[in-house]
Formats: sequence, C-alpha cells, structure tokens
Amino acid sequence: MLSQQQRAVLTGTLLGDGSLPVHGRYPRLFVKHKADHRALALFKYEVFREFISMAPHVFDQRLNGRRYPCVQFVTRTQAAFAAWRERFYCGRRKIVPADIASDLSPLAVAVWLMDDGAADYAGLTFQTHSFQREETSRLAVALREEYGLRVGIRANRGSTILYVYSDSIPRLREIVMPFVLPDLRYKLTPRRFRTP
Repeated sequence: MLSQQQRAVLTGTLLGDGSLPVHGRYPRLFVKHKADHRALALFKYEVFREFISMAPHVFDQRLNGRRYPCVQFVTRTQAAFAAWRERFYCGRRKIVPADIASDLSPLAVAVWLMDDGAADYAGLTFQTHSFQREETSRLAVALREEYGLRVGIRANRGSTILYVYSDSIPRLREIVMPFVLPDLRYKLTPRRFRTP
C-alpha cells in the first residue's frame, strides 16, 4: 500500500517523465532526469526508498553524437504499482485516467510541474505531447475546476500542450510553491519577468 505522499508523487511522475514498465509479474517505477535536475531525482528516490535496492545511477546518455548527463533509478517490481499501471496505461501507451482530477493534489501538480513544466514568455506550459488531445483537455478541465486556473490547449510539435495564462501564474505559485524544489522554482517565472 502506497502512502499519501507516494501516491501524489507517483501521479505527478506519471503525468510527467516517469513510467511503470512491467517486469515479470508486476510493474516497477522507472525515473530518469537530466543531471541538472538531480535534486528532483533524489527527492523521488527518497520518497520510494523502501522499494529500491540500488543507489541512483549517474551516466551519460548519447543522442545524435551529443552527450547528455543523466541520473536514474528503478524500483523493485511491486504489486502496489499494479493498479496504477492499470489506470495510467492502455496497452503500452501512457494515458490520462478519466478520474485524474481526484489525484491532482497540490503535491502531484508540483511534481508534474517539476517534471514537465516550462516557463513560456508570458505564461507556463505543461509538455503533454505524449497524451492525446482529449486527455490533454481532461487535464485542463481538472486544473480549471480543482484550482480555478485559466488554462488553454495549444498545438505544439504535432501534438498539444497545456498553457497556463499569465494571470493564473500567481495562483499556481500558491498551490505548488510549498513543494517545488529550490532548483526548479525558475519554472514558475515566465521569461519576460526574468532578469538577464
């Protein structure tokens, strides 16, 4: 059985970059971040520490001849993850569950933001490229109804992303700031407000 904190962090991670591949009988949680986001990887490592046997792995990923330093970890396979795999996957594709609003606690939104949030010129985006348009719309509705955020959907690289309008950034900060790691708070400042 997962704790409330583990459920929230898992929700945000699955909406972001994490995955639950099946290995043998049950799934295991796989987390990988670029080395610049090591603090986030280590935070998640501590949250799921009871399910992990090995230290985080730091390595260089090579893509198109370039080197990308990364940090990753994987849990042991766990029956506790089986229901989450069932909710967040359709076959091998990660999806947004129909009842996602019930899981979008402030901590879950903060983890999702740290994973896949990005400051835009005036607002903020959640990079939801891996989800279908109706799933992105489901997330937008949940953020509007649960937190009163003004959220839109934008086309981006052949898919859709969520856009939080500038007038909702202060409200979003109120929701997530207690949970956002210092190294990742820059994501909450639109680019036009940054000093050179």
